[in-house]
Amino acid sequence: MCFSYSSFSQQVISSAGNTSEADGYILSWTIGEGVISTVGSTETELTQGFHQPLIVDVIPTSIEKNLLLEIKAFPNPTYDKVMFEGGDPVGTYHVRVVDKLGRVLEQKTLPFSDLTLEMKKYNNGSYIIEVIEDKTGKRKIFNIIKSQR
Repeated sequence: MCFSYSSFSQQVISSAGNTSEADGYILSWTIGEGVISTVGSTETELTQGFHQPLIVDVIPTSIEKNLLLEIKAFPNPTYDKVMFEGGDPVGTYHVRVVDKLGRVLEQKTLPFSDLTLEMKKYNNGSYIIEVIEDKTGKRKIFNIIKSQR
């Protein structure tokens, strides 16, 4: 059984399933998807079967570029920790770690000198890390993969 949620509708053909919406959340589930295949071109890829998360890469507008924090996170994928490079070396940063279900796992405020996230305590998987510079409000969101060594 697979659970996912998104703010956009998707179509799934399966032997059983349902979609319901409440309080701004959409819950979809399916059972018994028997056919799985992937087709694509250089620009587009379509994976059929199993719930696929909707991932949209958005090119920032000129206004959004002014709000984008110039900072990098590495290594990715990581086993033990994520470090950051760039930004204001004397600034203060708000950091939030969110799992793919939208649960906030960690939230803290750190000076740049301590801007490192320990990832050993998390299960293998993909996490969203949001970093916001306190002084300017500029932000950057990273998709970090936690893997085994």
